[in-house]
Amino acid sequence: MKSNVLKYLVQCTLLSFVCLTGTLSVQAHHSIVGEFDTSVVFEIRGTITELEWFNPHIWFYMDVESEDGSIANWQCEMGSPNQLIRFGWAKEDLPIGTVIKARANPARDGTNTCSTRAITLDDGTPVFSRTGNQ
Repeated sequence: MKSNVLKYLVQCTLLSFVCLTGTLSVQAHHSIVGEFDTSVVFEIRGTITELEWFNPHIWFYMDVESEDGSIANWQCEMGSPNQLIRFGWAKEDLPIGTVIKARANPARDGTNTCSTRAITLDDGTPVFSRTGNQ
């Protein structure tokens, strides 16, 4: 009888462990290096046309005028909303139509996509930067 009780307790313990660990959230994150060339940092200047404030990353879109006067639309990744809120950022800090300069890493696939390191308003006022990536 003692062995049946012990067996039952072990089974209950294992079942409880499986149930509890199954409810924990799994958090994974991709490396920036897989999508963006972190060995290259460039500056881009443009006008904000759209802002997506969603997890896992905030994205903003901007029109960038080239030297020949043509306009190219760029999409730029930033940190997560939670990360930026902790740094004192708010969605309203980049209203549509704002002209900004961004220091960024380009996409490896050659598209008009970048991951931002720092953002300043056109007058040089800092708005955002990622810690350690000035």
